[in-house]
Amino acid sequence: MPSGVSETLPALDFTPTAATLDRVLTFLDDQDDGTASDAALRREALARYEALPAPGARPNRGWKYDYAALKFDELRWTSGRIEMAAIPSRPAPKPRPEEAGDLDRPALATENAGGLFFVGATRIDAPSNVDSRITVLPLTESGKHDLAASLAGTLHEIVDWRADKFAALATAFENCGAYVRVPDGVQLETPIQIVFASAPDDEAVFPHVVVILGKGARATVLERHVGDGDPFTCGIVEVHAGEGAELDYAVVQQTGDAARVFFSRGARCERDAQVRWYLAELGGALARTVLSAKLAAPGARAEASALFFNTGMQHVDLTSGVDHTVGPTTSDTVVRSAATDRGQGRYVGNIVIRPKAHGSDASLRDDALLLSKHAHIDSIPALEIAANDVKAFHGATVGSLDEDALFYAGSRGIARGEALRLITLGFFEPVIARFPGAALRDEIRTALDGKIDEATEIDL
Repeated sequence: MPSGVSETLPALDFTPTAATLDRVLTFLDDQDDGTASDAALRREALARYEALPAPGARPNRGWKYDYAALKFDELRWTSGRIEMAAIPSRPAPKPRPEEAGDLDRPALATENAGGLFFVGATRIDAPSNVDSRITVLPLTESGKHDLAASLAGTLHEIVDWRADKFAALATAFENCGAYVRVPDGVQLETPIQIVFASAPDDEAVFPHVVVILGKGARATVLERHVGDGDPFTCGIVEVHAGEGAELDYAVVQQTGDAARVFFSRGARCERDAQVRWYLAELGGALARTVLSAKLAAPGARAEASALFFNTGMQHVDLTSGVDHTVGPTTSDTVVRSAATDRGQGRYVGNIVIRPKAHGSDASLRDDALLLSKHAHIDSIPALEIAANDVKAFHGATVGSLDEDALFYAGSRGIARGEALRLITLGFFEPVIARFPGAALRDEIRTALDGKIDEATEIDL
C-alpha cells in the first residue's frame, strides 16, 4: 500500500461464480458511483466466461501454466474510493552509480494533463491538475455524469468480450476503471496517467479503461502497474480514435513476483487516425495480453511496439492482431523478448487484410533472445491476405547471444559480464526507441538493466 493509504473498504471473498456475482451486484446497489456495466450484461458475461475454453495451448515443455486450472484462492473483491489530501508518491527506481544525474519520473499530480490513481480497485481521490479541455473520470461514474451517448459504440464494443474468456471475466466483475475523452482538435503536450498500485491484501482487480479521441485530437496515455503485492488483475482497454486523431498508449507493467496480470486492449481507428500501442511487460509471475487494432477507414494506421524480459519463473503470453478492413491502411508491429533462468514466453502475431483492403501495407517483426538452457520462447507470426495490391511482411527469430559479438567486446577489453549486459540492452533498443518520451525510455532501460542483475542463470 502506498504511504499514507491506510483506510480499507468492505470486501467480498472472490471466486468467479454466480453466487459471487449476486453478492457483487448487491454491493454495487449500495454504492453512490453506480457502474458502467448493468446486471444483465454482467450475468451474460459470466455465462460466456464459464462456456468459453481456456485460451492457448495446454502446458508443455515451453509453457507451464494451465489457464483451465487457474486458482483464485484468498482473493478479495472490492470497489469504491478513499479521499486523501494528496496522491501517494511512487519512489523512483534507484539509478546505477555510473548513470549521470537522476532519472526523471512523471508525477501524477504535477506533470500530467490528468490522471487517476488506484490501490487495488480502490480509487484514491485527491486534488490534481487536470487540463480543463479534457475529461478524465472514473468509469464507474459514467451513469452519474450521463456519458451513455459518448460511450455508445466504444464501451463493450471494441474488445469482443464474447469471444475471449478473460475479457468476459473482466466484464462480469468490473470494479474500477477510467473514462478519458479528448475533444475535437485538442492536442495535449503532457500525458494522461492511469496508475494501478497493488493493495496489501490479494485483490481481484477488474479495470475497464475507455479512451475516446475526437477529430484531430492528439494525446498520450500512460498506464502503469506497480507494487509488490500479489493481485489478480484482469482488465479491458477500449480506444476509439476519431478522424485524424493520434494516440500514443503506453503500458508499463512492474508488479510483484507473484502477481497475475491479464489484459485485452483494443482500438478502432477512423479515417487517417493513428493509434500506437507500447507495451513493456517487466513484472509479475504471469502476464497475458491481447493487443488489437481495427483499421476501419482509409488512411488509418496502427503501430504496436512490445517487449518483455522473463527472469526467474516469469511467463508472458502476448497476442497482437491488426485487422485491415479497408484500404489503404497501414500497420507496423515490432516485438523484442528475452528470457533467462526458467522464464517462459510465447508470442502470437496476426495480420488480417480483408477483401476490400486493397493498397494496405502491413509488417510484423518478432525477435527473441534466450539466455539460459532452461528458458523458452515460442514465436508464431501469421498473415491472412484476401486482397490484391498489398504489401505484407512478417519475420521472426529465436536465438542466443552472438559469440562473435562477445568475442569482439572482449578483444576491446570489455569483461564478459558487462558485454552480455550491453548486448542484451542493445537487443531491446529498437523497441525502446519507439516509446514516447525520453524519461519513459530511460525508465525502461533502467528496469531491464535491473532484470539482468536479478538473473541467476545465464548460460552462454
